[in-house]
Amino acid sequence: MHDADIRKILHEVEMKRISALDPATRVIDELGIFEGKFRIDVAAVNGFLHGYEIKSAEDNLDRLPSQQTAYNKVFDKLTLVADERHVEEAMKVVPSFWGLMVAGVRDGVPYIDEIWAPRLNPEVDPYAICQLLWKEEAMSILADRKLSAGLWTKRRRVLWETLTYAIELSELKEIVRETLKNRENWRDGTGKKKRGKKRSRPPAKKNTGNKSGNGTVLVSPAKSSSKTKTVSKKTLRAAEGAIKNAILIYGL
Repeated sequence: MHDADIRKILHEVEMKRISALDPATRVIDELGIFEGKFRIDVAAVNGFLHGYEIKSAEDNLDRLPSQQTAYNKVFDKLTLVADERHVEEAMKVVPSFWGLMVAGVRDGVPYIDEIWAPRLNPEVDPYAICQLLWKEEAMSILADRKLSAGLWTKRRRVLWETLTYAIELSELKEIVRETLKNRENWRDGTGKKKRGKKRSRPPAKKNTGNKSGNGTVLVSPAKSSSKTKTVSKKTLRAAEGAIKNAILIYGL
């Protein structure tokens, strides 16, 4: 099956089942982790953060080991959803706590079945979880706990580190899940304010002044004073010396 076909039946069957059990479930396609370095195909957020990785007929399992290492640091539960041609190999390589589902076509009808259910992931990393938070979200969480002093101008990685050391893992998981469920403007990007276009400065006006009848430019006193050059002390001393010499020579 193609990726789009597996994703479609995954939503129609598994996500529908999960949402029926917990109507507050939020389903997110292409959830980025590790600042966007990895993206899991589908994530369901409710009492757990459950990631689903799809491997279609066009895929292979070459990238799965590196994906497993990353996903294991973030998700409470994980399930590999594999096209039927990958199932035999997948059963050998997925971690024991991952779930495994098979997708295919039977008698012309698409199907998806669970081979085994996932168990709770024992490898979750608190800092990796915090990286799911936008900077404004992390700052708000810290402020609510009176932990924001001196952090308002810090980079988001400093905020993530502070959360990691200040909050127990179980509570941190719950906070991040609730934040993801309630997040608005999801696809605006990263939570950062969009930069507007730089405004071009208006062209400087030419100082034409007031022209007299003969074409001479008449500069107003205010404008002429702004153009006056500053005379250095050295120049003043030289002028004073010249005046004294003139007095001695010519008896002025």
